[in-house]
Amino acid sequence: MKIGVSYNLFDGEELLEGSIRCIRDEVDYISVVYQKVSNFGNHCSDELIPLLNELKNKGLIDELFEYRPKVDKGGHYNEITKRNIGVSLSLGQNCSHHMSMDSDEYYLLEEFKLLKKVVSEGDFDSSACMLQTYYKEPIYKLTPPEEYYVSLLYKINHTSSYQLGNRLPVLVDPTRCMKPGKCKIFDRDEIQMHHLSYIRKDIRRKLENSSAVVNFKGRLDKLVNYYNNWEYPKDALMAGAPDKFYKIKKTDKLFDTWN
Repeated sequence: MKIGVSYNLFDGEELLEGSIRCIRDEVDYISVVYQKVSNFGNHCSDELIPLLNELKNKGLIDELFEYRPKVDKGGHYNEITKRNIGVSLSLGQNCSHHMSMDSDEYYLLEEFKLLKKVVSEGDFDSSACMLQTYYKEPIYKLTPPEEYYVSLLYKINHTSSYQLGNRLPVLVDPTRCMKPGKCKIFDRDEIQMHHLSYIRKDIRRKLENSSAVVNFKGRLDKLVNYYNNWEYPKDALMAGAPDKFYKIKKTDKLFDTWN
């Protein structure tokens, strides 16, 4: 098993180093497919490019690829195009397995080792697990956890690609689905993705460049103000269609976000 991981990046770069450090010793190759301009024509932060170069110099990133989005095509087109560039980069390094990630996705080391062992020994073509989302700081988690999944390792070859028409047996981001084949769905107590989705230096940048912004664009100021003024133990407010409040549970800090 040779594992390639590709990060899809425009913003949230303050979380990238911490995410990479969770998995760096357990994977063989890491690429970052990044944008200087978002899918909606907004420019990246001044910190993005210097940070990427620093992480590459440290050996945390193996390859950087700048993607220039087609703004008129919309979020889903650009997201899936970037993820498929990541697959091609992994194939170019003769990887047998690939995983697409975002900078706000973190894993516990022992659980990631279990993922590799189970997928390898079971000869699975695809895999997925549930996630735990955090709000404002990595000690505040949504409770109960969302009933949603993220795709993990896929076995890849020259025909492999993410396609919107593909479906896994569970609910997964449609831009992260290849043909499932023999699919392993992990229980939450085996492995889960720790989603630092609402931990940002600039929550407005995250929300206004989200592929789902059409669902809450008219409420953007309300969401940003709520987040910026939030204090524990108030409910978390998550953008969506409709927006939704979640209870918060305080927990031990599991990760260093390096921000």
